Amino acid sequence: MVAFVNYLMQFCLVKEKIKQVRLFNRFYTAQLGLLDDHFLESPYSLSEVRVLYEVGTHCTVTAQALSESLQLDKGYLSRMLKMYERDGIVLKTPSDTDRRAFHIRLTDTGKALLAALQTKQDERIEQFINSLKPEESERLVGAMQTIELLLSSRYDSQALAEQVVFRDELCPGDIGYLIYLHGKLYAQESGYSQSFEGYVIKTFQEFLEQYDPDKNKIWLAVYRGEIVGCIAIVERPHNEAQLRWFLVHPIFRGTGIGRKLLEMALAYCRSKQYNRVYLLTTDVQQRAIAMYKRVGFQPTAAVEVEQWGKVLYEERYDLIL
Repeated sequence: MVAFVNYLMQFCLVKEKIKQVRLFNRFYTAQLGLLDDHFLESPYSLSEVRVLYEVGTHCTVTAQALSESLQLDKGYLSRMLKMYERDGIVLKTPSDTDRRAFHIRLTDTGKALLAALQTKQDERIEQFINSLKPEESERLVGAMQTIELLLSSRYDSQALAEQVVFRDELCPGDIGYLIYLHGKLYAQESGYSQSFEGYVIKTFQEFLEQYDPDKNKIWLAVYRGEIVGCIAIVERPHNEAQLRWFLVHPIFRGTGIGRKLLEMALAYCRSKQYNRVYLLTTDVQQRAIAMYKRVGFQPTAAVEVEQWGKVLYEERYDLIL
């Protein structure tokens, strides 16, 4: 019975998400005028203009390539291309290597039409961007970039990592956002209760109250203005340092960002000539523990505790520098 109830709840959540995506699609396409019969008052529909855009991004392209990239039925695409050819928008020339294939390119008329449509679309987008405050337009573009990132079939971890920048200076709002990330991700991934978020708040409060850039250091990984990773070093007595708040957003794991953060933190510790670096974690954090071990951390203590809504082992790892 419990399993059925859980299944039903999950089913309802998925259905609600589908509804929200459909509502957003209709809202956004209406904002750009994509629901009109003719795209931007041209003689052509949105589907027809998509083909025009795709042809325009290539010097020459085949119908087969267009069908695959736009996921269009070959018969439908063929009728569309014949219409464009009749209107003098595209030119088809036989392939030298395959008599069944044709190379398709825009005519001068087609290029002029595409340029005019792009200008009109830019003007429409500029209108609704200008209707927003600067911080609102930043949020809008950031949300669009997140959608593209999550749904892209061309996900490239290396290209993603190259867009991440690192900084070691705190800005207003950084700590608040880090507390949010810790609370949200640890609840989702490790099942920690809200009491964990309270613990994180206390540790960051202690950090801020004693913050001294010469003794405490924090590094942030930032993607297009949003924090996606962090790590910190806090000075402790006896020439030791504690590694804290090591976190990478799930979307950015496997890109090398976590390794880069860890390397920067340890390089800083060596430059400060600490004797030892230690960290406290739990046995639930196996992915992070594997990274710690790869750079030389060794387990030195473990104790069973009941905290954050779970029974787990709190573990200490040390690295002698």
